[in-house]
Amino acid sequence: MAKTAKITLEKQNNRYVVIKRINHPEAIIERELNLISAGFYDHLLPVHKEHVKKGVNLTCSIDGMITLKTFFAAITNKKMFLNIVSQLVQIVKQCEHDLMNATNLMLDMDYIFLDPMTKKVKCIFWPIVNNQHAKNIEEFFKDIPYHVVFTKFEEHDYVTKYIRYFNSFIPFSIQGLEKLLFELMGKTVEKKSYVPSGSTDNDEKENSSEVKEVEKASSHIAYNPFEHTSEGKAAVCQNCGQKHEKGANFCTSCGSRLQESSSSDIEKQNVFSETTVLGTDDAGGTTVLGVEDYEEPTYPYLIRKSNEEKVVVDKPAFRIGKEKKYCDYFISNNNAISRSHADIITRDDCYYIIDHNSTNKTYVDNRVIPVHKEVEIFSGTKIRLANEDFVFYV
Repeated sequence: MAKTAKITLEKQNNRYVVIKRINHPEAIIERELNLISAGFYDHLLPVHKEHVKKGVNLTCSIDGMITLKTFFAAITNKKMFLNIVSQLVQIVKQCEHDLMNATNLMLDMDYIFLDPMTKKVKCIFWPIVNNQHAKNIEEFFKDIPYHVVFTKFEEHDYVTKYIRYFNSFIPFSIQGLEKLLFELMGKTVEKKSYVPSGSTDNDEKENSSEVKEVEKASSHIAYNPFEHTSEGKAAVCQNCGQKHEKGANFCTSCGSRLQESSSSDIEKQNVFSETTVLGTDDAGGTTVLGVEDYEEPTYPYLIRKSNEEKVVVDKPAFRIGKEKKYCDYFISNNNAISRSHADIITRDDCYYIIDHNSTNKTYVDNRVIPVHKEVEIFSGTKIRLANEDFVFYV
């Protein structure tokens, strides 16, 4: 059970329950509560009021979804990252459009939920005034990349640009962030996307000016750990990598003759060579931002129900068991699992599971499967290895 002040997150079997206790001077906005509890807002999870001995609680129950923290704990590529952040931006914008206080959104990785099949994000919104746990929207979006394990098989210039936006001197706005995301996704944003309903002509001019300022963000950057550039030409040692002032002929470190390199070349070398950690995997390893020329493939994955862990099936024959040296994913804390329990096979865009004569059997949708025989599985298939439950997703 995790607690944040008067907000409690409980997990009951395959269900999450989030409870917020209402304390003075907080007060419920009944109109908003009625709409949210009735499911009027597709992007918000239903919230209900409960009368308890010590007052009133607001309760939200979540079924069949995982937390955003769990989702980002697995390897994430550019498309996945930008899609999730864009959904969150749209949720904030929709709240503002509906005249709802967006700081009442539970913008926290542990309290944002995602459907593993559709990748659709939903948030909890507390329909109250005087919220004692109001969230800072800018700080939340700024902090997101540092909770993500980014794939090392693609360029990460989009992450650099994302962080640069928050390190610039330009005032944060949800419209400005939306524009940046669209640019990173290669989409065209219509001008009206940045003008909130009811704004005047002067407001439109101000928003247009803000967009131009965002476009010039790179010239107004505070310290950025991703950027190590210099103006014009600089001398760099091809032998040891030591950089020198323009005009130097020999390396002071190793004595080799120097060659001139453009600032863009030096930036690429620094981004590749310097370790910038944005997230760590469950095994304690570190994902380092590098420069590669190919895209990350999309892999199927399992959700382990006991701890909501996301297991990426990234091999044609992916073995699961309790013997670490034989398996791609090992379960060390369950003696019911066999050493080489089962394989998940990927072949011709189809997926199969095969049991390796395990002691306590393998089940697909609650039916035991034969030994050493491939059984096809699909997105949403329930898998049980002995007494460990998983759900398979594509």
